[in-house]
Amino acid sequence: MLTAILMTTAAGLSTGLGGLAALFSRRPTDRLLSFSQGFAGGVMLTVSLSDMLPHAVEEYLAVMNRSRAVGAAVSLFSLGMLISLLLQNCLPEPRSEKLAVAQGRSAGRLVRAARSAIITTAVILLHNLPEGVLTLFTGYANPRFGLALTMAIALHNIPEGISVSIPVFYATGSRWKGVALSLVSGLAEPIGALAAFFFFREIITPLFLNGLIAAIAGIMCFVSISELLPASLSYGQKTAAVAGVALGILVMSGGIYLI
Repeated sequence: MLTAILMTTAAGLSTGLGGLAALFSRRPTDRLLSFSQGFAGGVMLTVSLSDMLPHAVEEYLAVMNRSRAVGAAVSLFSLGMLISLLLQNCLPEPRSEKLAVAQGRSAGRLVRAARSAIITTAVILLHNLPEGVLTLFTGYANPRFGLALTMAIALHNIPEGISVSIPVFYATGSRWKGVALSLVSGLAEPIGALAAFFFFREIITPLFLNGLIAAIAGIMCFVSISELLPASLSYGQKTAAVAGVALGILVMSGGIYLI
C-alpha cells in the first residue's frame, strides 16, 4: 500500500514541477498569457480526445458491444460538457481593478486572465482526482503496471502544471501563487485517492471510474473551446496563441503515445 501511495504522490507532485515555470518566466505580458492560454487549451483538448475518452471506450468494450461502449462513453462525455456549461454560468467575475492599476494594465484584460486562471485550476484539480484514484488502485493491485502508469501520468502532469501557474502569475502578479496553486491541483491526486480508498472503496468500480473519466474529458474539452482558446485570442497576439495551442498538442501527444 505504501508503494501505491508513493506512486500516486509522485504523479501528483509532477504538476507542481510544471508549475515551477512561473518562477523562470519574465514579467507577465499579453504575449505570454496568450501563449499560455493557448497551451492550456491544446493540452486539455489533446488529453481529453486522445487519451481520456478513448480510454473509457476501450474499458467499456471489455463488458459491452462496440455501439453500447461508444454510446455510453460519448453520453458521459456530453454530460460533462453540460455540467461545465452550468458551472461556468455560476462563476462570479473576479474583481481585479486595483491589481490592474498597480500592474499598469487594463482591468478588462486582468479580469479575463483571473477568470481563466480560476477555471483552469479548478478543471485540472478535478481532472487529477480520478487519475489519483486510478494510479493508487492500479499500484496497489499490480506495482509493475502502477509504475508505468505513474510515469505516464507524471509526464502529462508537467504541462498541466504550466497551464495553471502562468495564468495565475499573470492574474495575480505573484510567481509563488502560480507555483502554489499548481502544487495544490497536483496534490488532489494523492489526497483524493486516499479518501476514495478508505471511504468509497466499495462503490469505485472500473466502470464507475471510467465513466467519471469520460465525463471529466467532456468538462475539459468544453472549457478549452469555450474559455481558454477564445481567451488566448483576445489579447491581440494571434501568433503566440496559435503557437501555444500547437505546442500543447505536441507535448501532450508525445506524453500519451511515447509512454
